[in-house]
Amino acid sequence: MGKRGPKRDEAAEKRILDTTRDLICERGATRVTINEIAEHASVGKQTIYRWWPSKAALVFDALEREIKASSPPPDTGTAYGDVRIQMQRVAKLMNSPLRAILRELIAETFGDDEIAKQFRTLFFAERRRQATATIQAGIDRGELRPDLDLEIVNDLLYSPLWMRMIIGHQELTPKAVDKLLDHVWPAFVLEA
Repeated sequence: MGKRGPKRDEAAEKRILDTTRDLICERGATRVTINEIAEHASVGKQTIYRWWPSKAALVFDALEREIKASSPPPDTGTAYGDVRIQMQRVAKLMNSPLRAILRELIAETFGDDEIAKQFRTLFFAERRRQATATIQAGIDRGELRPDLDLEIVNDLLYSPLWMRMIIGHQELTPKAVDKLLDHVWPAFVLEA
């Protein structure tokens, strides 16, 4: 995610993002204020607002940083292997302490169009971009059908994971993720 606002002091930025992550994991995003983040990170509130346009943008940046640190792009040599790793990582995130934060932020998107827009552009779009690149690489290598609609493929692969996290109607275990993938994968494969 690109930096916003004036040039940043890297140490202060790290403190702000670490503090944001720690506080929202401890108490939830809606219960944490910019004032608390600024106080715990030893920066002025104006510094935060100079670098992030809203608390939601700061929270999404903190989440993005956390995810990137634990999710280098997979490279198994096959589209199936790479998609499987990506789906397993999404499920792991959804079962981590960040699960409550994601659910809370998603709930906020229903009542606030600006937060919904920030969720789509600052967080969700990057997830879809990575998934799309993986599917496109499979098409380019001749593993997957060239007529696939990448947006629909993304929806078919990842929507069940989001629904299971939000609704909680079925488990989101590694075995369940593999089963979901195995059910839809044959529709994507180039017939020999």
